[in-house]
Amino acid sequence: MQMKHAFMTLLAGTFGAIAASNAVDAVPAAPPKVPVVNGIVQPRRPLPAAIADAMKFLKRADQGYVPGRLDGPLAGYFTSAHVLTDGSPSSRNFCFPARQHAYFINTFLLYHRYSGETEWLQRARDLADWNLAHSTPPDARYANLPWSVYSNGKPGGSQDKDALEPDKAAWFGSSYLALYDVTKEPKYLKAAKAIAITLAARQEKDGSWPFRVVPQDGVVRQQTGGAPVFFVEFFEQILRHEPNKEWNHVRDRALKLMITRNVEQNRWGTYHEDIRERPETHLSAEPMSFTASWLFRHGRERPEFIEMGRTVLRRMEENLVHTTGHPAAPSPAVSEQSTFQHMMPGHTSRYCAALAQLHSATSDASARTKALSGFNALTYMQSEHGLFRTMFQLVNEQRPNRKREDWYSQHLYTVCHLLETLPLLPELSPAKK
Repeated sequence: MQMKHAFMTLLAGTFGAIAASNAVDAVPAAPPKVPVVNGIVQPRRPLPAAIADAMKFLKRADQGYVPGRLDGPLAGYFTSAHVLTDGSPSSRNFCFPARQHAYFINTFLLYHRYSGETEWLQRARDLADWNLAHSTPPDARYANLPWSVYSNGKPGGSQDKDALEPDKAAWFGSSYLALYDVTKEPKYLKAAKAIAITLAARQEKDGSWPFRVVPQDGVVRQQTGGAPVFFVEFFEQILRHEPNKEWNHVRDRALKLMITRNVEQNRWGTYHEDIRERPETHLSAEPMSFTASWLFRHGRERPEFIEMGRTVLRRMEENLVHTTGHPAAPSPAVSEQSTFQHMMPGHTSRYCAALAQLHSATSDASARTKALSGFNALTYMQSEHGLFRTMFQLVNEQRPNRKREDWYSQHLYTVCHLLETLPLLPELSPAKK
């Protein structure tokens, strides 16, 4: 993994060194070290090429895996959260299926549509089928849910320990529905309905679910945290497949909770599976960006949602979004958490996707400029092998050469949000001549 020094060397070699000024107070700040045109940071290379190389990189972890064959070797991303810089999987045998596998399914479906390569649809099916085979048993109190952590061939682990996270199961339910919409295979719709039945039965009166709960008996390990937006979106989507009065009430209560807790009270708390319980003032970029995106997408029918989404982004920008102190400045780069201030490509891509939704809803020109700059900046976060490096830059980095692990998640999150945003910002992918 290369950190700030390596990126500065790359940029200097590509664009020429920028001479330092001898004056201290008499001149403005040094110009950016990346090209900027009309206020938009320009990419190091075309984004379509970056996307293609990113997907080629992922296949380096196949280890004999053949899409469509779950009875043989599996690609590294099935059971390991980490990837080595050459594309081979890490020896660390744990993963976060409910969140990360669902994300990977979404990415594969998007890339299948984008590239026309049928292999990616099969890879999406395989991940879904693996999780169908590894979900909680039907007689559990939290039945038929994907596990949020899987360690050494067994469910549970990390900070979840013997628990799972219901909000991540809702997120996976949305991916089952996306896969069903493409394949029309009934098992994926059935799996989504099974998740909905369990979650509907376990919703609290205030519209919430426990954040960490033991699926077998329902013992709560941690009450608050997670991403309420996942419940809102999942029940919204499944209602389009099967109208259900009870599920409609579940969605409405979840929406009220999301607005009250996240927008009005700015309560977020713990989100990640490997993070111990945090105070509710703790901020994480991922649920914040997802929440803002959902609000902007629904801003036309509910105009008040636009300002709510702006409020969420404003809080992110005050705490987690950085336009200085990294090699692609002045583009935005987004830190993962308020207590883990590493700027990462996946979080940057997701924030820019929210900005694109804001621009789509309101024609906000500044949102468009920031989104284009941020997406273009992703090309400076990509290695020569095609990997979108997890740790792009640490705020106030003191050890720039420190070796840090890369995650499949940050790599594929980046591709996912790039692909889903192309229809909103066609400038990202110029028409082929």
